[in-house]
Amino acid sequence: MKKLLLILFLFPCLLLTKESNSLEVKLQPLGSDRYNISITENSNSNNLRKELKKVVNKTCGTRFEIESIKLNEINQNGYKRQILQGSFKCYVNSQM
Repeated sequence: MKKLLLILFLFPCLLLTKESNSLEVKLQPLGSDRYNISITENSNSNNLRKELKKVVNKTCGTRFEIESIKLNEINQNGYKRQILQGSFKCYVNSQM
């Protein structure tokens, strides 16, 4: 009986923990190898920087320039959310 109560208590906590780590990434091409990026997370901003690096490396490889970065916090539906917005440019061999 105690195990069942413990499971019933922990299950909602696991659901809340899973949602608090969710990321939303929006990548918008601007043409000429330039992109706008917006990454939204429910809690920790350290993951935003890691995710930015992952997306930029996946898009450009190792040749890129971060043109702008802005980190904001908003309150949406009672939850604090971190938003990283910025732009970057990919370089191809002929541009280097």
